[in-house]
Amino acid sequence: MTRRRWWIPVLLLIIITIDYMDRSNMSVAIPFIAKQFHFAPATEGVLLSSFLWSYIPLILVWGYLSDRWGSRTVITVSSVIWSIMTFLTGVSGSFGAFLAARLGLGVGEAGAFPAASRAVTEWSPASERGVAMSVYNAGLLLGPAFGTLAAAALVHAYGWPSPFYVFAGLGIVAGLVWWGIYRPPEQAGWLPDREREHILATRDVRRERPVVRMSILRLLAQGPMWGLLITQGCLVYTLYLFLTWLPSYLYQARHLSLIQVGWFGALPYFIGTVLSILIGLWSDRLMRGRDVTTGARRYLLIAMMFVSAVVLLEPFVSNFALAETILILSQSTMQAALNINYALTSDLLVDKESAGVTFGLAVVGGNIFGFLAPLLTGFIIQATGSYTAAFVLAGLLLIAGAVVSGLLSRRPLQPVETLKETGPVPAAP
Repeated sequence: MTRRRWWIPVLLLIIITIDYMDRSNMSVAIPFIAKQFHFAPATEGVLLSSFLWSYIPLILVWGYLSDRWGSRTVITVSSVIWSIMTFLTGVSGSFGAFLAARLGLGVGEAGAFPAASRAVTEWSPASERGVAMSVYNAGLLLGPAFGTLAAAALVHAYGWPSPFYVFAGLGIVAGLVWWGIYRPPEQAGWLPDREREHILATRDVRRERPVVRMSILRLLAQGPMWGLLITQGCLVYTLYLFLTWLPSYLYQARHLSLIQVGWFGALPYFIGTVLSILIGLWSDRLMRGRDVTTGARRYLLIAMMFVSAVVLLEPFVSNFALAETILILSQSTMQAALNINYALTSDLLVDKESAGVTFGLAVVGGNIFGFLAPLLTGFIIQATGSYTAAFVLAGLLLIAGAVVSGLLSRRPLQPVETLKETGPVPAAP
């Protein structure tokens, strides 16, 4: 049997990589923007976080549209929007213009993850879900890795606006390629019939009775949804701390040159990409022969979050090699935990027709915390003159998220009375 189904996670990996390149270029350019326009650290924090002001409220809207229009349309439209706004950031000449472009960036990028997660849920057998989620979610690391390297080189050679122009063009191309290739497996003419039958037979949880359709209100009445949502938030806080402030931290606190910032800022992302995919493969192996709807995948998630909490030691280490090792270890296990939480969401999701909204809620939870990371860090630096409290806070949130996952993410996203009626779920093949 062929494995053409893997084209979808790989194509999504490319799209999410470009998505995060567009998010991370501001973190490289911001010291130079701040110098040119005389922005204080708190103002920098506002600009770094501002795309989340529009991103968070629109995630559920895009999730709803993903369930109605499908992943093909939503990802294409959203990538075109965010690419245009990336270009407009490069031509901005005032705080108001930067703010407007960053808000527009959030409008477009809000559609990426609900639609991508729905696409993977449509295309992935349950036994491959952890790896499939890890592959496309690796874009969260590869985007900042390539983005940091490329943006540092472009800023050094051509000035701070240049990466915004280059990355915008990549986003337009990726969106058009997605439109040309993507179809659900039922409609994909390039998919062999035998592989199509395998996907359709193994991707869904089978229950003896019809499941309850999960609206937003029904999902929010479920304890497991809050477990997924809060855990996502505690992870994304650290993700955005790295994404928005790591280059400035290396430049200002560790006194690296701009080119060194590019290489040492990218290294945790490159290593994290490989490790997080391997850990995703491990999570799938651990789940073979087990009922995935019990949330058993959360045990590995909890372990990864506790390891990632080592980031709270970062400001207390003077040796740079050890400090960089801490960043690599924390980044790798944080990303692995994010991948596992997405896979866990899919495990607990019995009503596949609400996939877009369910993943949208998880992303909203993550980005409410993510919104606070660049903003709080800016105020912490301005108030204390150091990054110490910012790293400690991130580590404590990771520990808290691990505890929440262990307590809440324990059963399928269905009313308790429905679960009693339908009985046990077959184990993943």
